Amino acid sequence: MSVRLTVSVFYRNGTALLRFNRTNDIRLLVRTKVAPRGVHTQALNPIVSHNSSPSSGWQNRWNLARRAFVDNLLSRVTNSLSADLRRRTARHLMYGNSRPFFALVGVSLASGNGMLTNENQLEGVCWEIREAVGRMLKNLTVAERLKLNSSLGLKQFELGSVIAKGNNAVVYEARKIEKDRDPSDVILKQGSSNTTYPLAVKMMFNYDAESNAMSILRAMSRETVPSRCVQHNFSRSDQQWLIGYDQNLIKLSPHPNIVMMHLCFADYVPELIDSHTLYPQALPTRINPEGYGRNMSLFLVMKKYDLSLKQYLSKAPSLKIRDKILLLAQLLEAVSHLSNQNVAHRDMKTDNILLDVSEGNDVCPALAITDFGCCLADKNNGLNLPYKTADTDRGGNIALMAPEVVTARPGTFGHIDYSKADVWAVGAMAYEIFSDSNPFYSYERGKPPLLRNSTYKEEDLPAFGSDIPLIIQTLIHSLLQRSTSKRLDASFAATVCQIYLWAPSSWITKYVMPTSNEVLQWMLCLTTKVLCEGGTMMSTSSTKQRTCTEYQLITTFLHRAKLYEIKNALYWMHSIQQE
Repeated sequence: MSVRLTVSVFYRNGTALLRFNRTNDIRLLVRTKVAPRGVHTQALNPIVSHNSSPSSGWQNRWNLARRAFVDNLLSRVTNSLSADLRRRTARHLMYGNSRPFFALVGVSLASGNGMLTNENQLEGVCWEIREAVGRMLKNLTVAERLKLNSSLGLKQFELGSVIAKGNNAVVYEARKIEKDRDPSDVILKQGSSNTTYPLAVKMMFNYDAESNAMSILRAMSRETVPSRCVQHNFSRSDQQWLIGYDQNLIKLSPHPNIVMMHLCFADYVPELIDSHTLYPQALPTRINPEGYGRNMSLFLVMKKYDLSLKQYLSKAPSLKIRDKILLLAQLLEAVSHLSNQNVAHRDMKTDNILLDVSEGNDVCPALAITDFGCCLADKNNGLNLPYKTADTDRGGNIALMAPEVVTARPGTFGHIDYSKADVWAVGAMAYEIFSDSNPFYSYERGKPPLLRNSTYKEEDLPAFGSDIPLIIQTLIHSLLQRSTSKRLDASFAATVCQIYLWAPSSWITKYVMPTSNEVLQWMLCLTTKVLCEGGTMMSTSSTKQRTCTEYQLITTFLHRAKLYEIKNALYWMHSIQQE
């Protein structure tokens, strides 16, 4: 390398190195190569950590895709204009918001003038898309955040009627009380049926944990995995334990298809109007002398949803095929989010899937996974659970345990891989969505199910109706492969559903394999729609061309989209149809 070229390379990349030293963000230098003169870099690592916020410190990151684009743009103008243009483009493109950059990239790709040419630069634009959508999602999450005080506990809520009751908990509708009301006894006054309750409070049944917040959180820690705030009014010694509790337990970042849990705290079990009838055994002796419950328990405050997926499917048996695919895509996006953060739900069933039908009965509802009491969210072991004894908890709902889980045998070096266990359960639930019955369930007492998860063979899986698209049928059967090496992962399966829903039909029906530029143009079109109309995602404006559920689904796709994964999904879809 000549001295002149060496000096030029150091000069061009000096700012990037200085920024790296200040931010200590090694991800900026992964896969970075020394580029030829005129192009600062040719690579950008598209993998963004899902455990950190995608928008944290984004203005301090030297976006290599933008830099390559600006260099190619400036190389096409005269030297007399390049200095002034460099200052303006550096200010507006390098450090401004993403919209002008996306607009220029879109025009460049459509005109074919070669501003961005190689795959690494196009992956860099995908990184930009993920960052921009991530910032929008973070702003929506902040807007949805409620101002709740964990130290007040139940005193800040007014409870309504019972929504649901199970073996381990009861759920009440709730709302935050007004500031001018006395909260001393509001918990004893359950509201009338005509009151609007936007929240739900889930009270866990506590039979074993001691009646103090630290013991309760330790015993029921998995329930708090999706919570955005955990009770913090501890003594100084207890706060040291809480730090260790947070270090060992994975906390899920917000996601549209994961239950919106605002707060969790420990408080005294109240005496409510119907408590003696619904759950007398769970009450403490101070309320019911014959009860077995403790004085305190865990309370989870979440968004109030309308009904479960099981209830919805029983009430609306004649769903449109597109709505069924939308439900499946949301389920896969949720499981993909869990897998990316090393969390396994381990109790997937239609009872634990909640729906929001606020947009009306004629559109597909928004879906959210709830009830994380059986989840695996251990930072030390990840998705590989040591299985040394038969007493090890393998999760709930034995009927929908994946084959590798239900057939596992304990041993000294035994372990269970849960990386694709939830997605297998989604494949089983897909039968309930598309054909109204699950072959792994027994619907009549004393009669065995059609298939058993421990012994079934792939060729024994029931066939779908002819109205179900071939790609979706094959996708569901691929999710139910006994071998984990043959089973699709949640992210890939979700990408297949998203492409089927939003991509140009010629890519699917005519076996046309698009170029990388065409795929990126399609992604930029989706990004433009989301960024322009995503701010009103939760509104019911008549000017929107899609429902809130569809916007949320597109947003979650763009937030994790990678160019190579989209092309691999297209290859898979074409191979299915050509067989």
